[in-house]
Amino acid sequence: MNHHSVVSVCLIVLASAALSQAEISQYFDRSGKLIPAEKKPSVPQAQRIRNYSMPEGLELRPDVHYEFYPVFGKTFAQIVRSAEENNPHNKKARRRQAAVYDWDLGWTYDFSFSLEPDEEHEKVHCDFMIVDPVLSYNITVALPALTDDSALNPMEKELWKNYIARLLERAHGRVKIIKDDTRDVILRQFGEMSYMSLGNEEAENAERIIERYVRTETEKIGSTIVKQIQQKLEAYDSGTAQDTGAKPPTANSKEK
Repeated sequence: MNHHSVVSVCLIVLASAALSQAEISQYFDRSGKLIPAEKKPSVPQAQRIRNYSMPEGLELRPDVHYEFYPVFGKTFAQIVRSAEENNPHNKKARRRQAAVYDWDLGWTYDFSFSLEPDEEHEKVHCDFMIVDPVLSYNITVALPALTDDSALNPMEKELWKNYIARLLERAHGRVKIIKDDTRDVILRQFGEMSYMSLGNEEAENAERIIERYVRTETEKIGSTIVKQIQQKLEAYDSGTAQDTGAKPPTANSKEK
């Protein structure tokens, strides 16, 4: 390695330490494929329950977008039948579901790097890290909401509340699989990427090369995570989930 090359690499090292940051955004569809930036999913806007009646004391998650569709009836049986018949997503579902959900996953992050020339081995060591990662989980749950509960007696009101509570429990079990069980896994895998080496002739394009590598690796992470989520959701909905904390509630589940 000649003196001129050493000086060039050193200058790149000094420059990169101060300037090497670029923001990256990635979003994935339900099959794990990368979504083009121009087709980035929009964040759902908050929606009011209007005049629909929701049982008191039921807890909604602040990180989930809830949509409500109206159901009718003067008895509990009529209301449940209305929920099954009026679900706006029934046409796309394989079976009737009173509560349905949708979700997508994405993130933004910066990355920074520094270079260290290795004259003896004629290469450049690149230490890099992902910084300020922001994970985006857009989760929507659609639930039935009673237009008027004045015709229900106290027992039927309690049955309706327990019915909605079970729907929420099931929906929040899915949210746990989608978000709660994956957040730390993603961040840990981001943190495991930290080093690569370049040839001296590649050092001048170090930022572009490292960015391409980081993009490729995080795209692989996203694709794998989404596919794992889908598999776990299928197991959850079929009642074969291995994680007892994420198993769907059964008809014999005790109310908490």
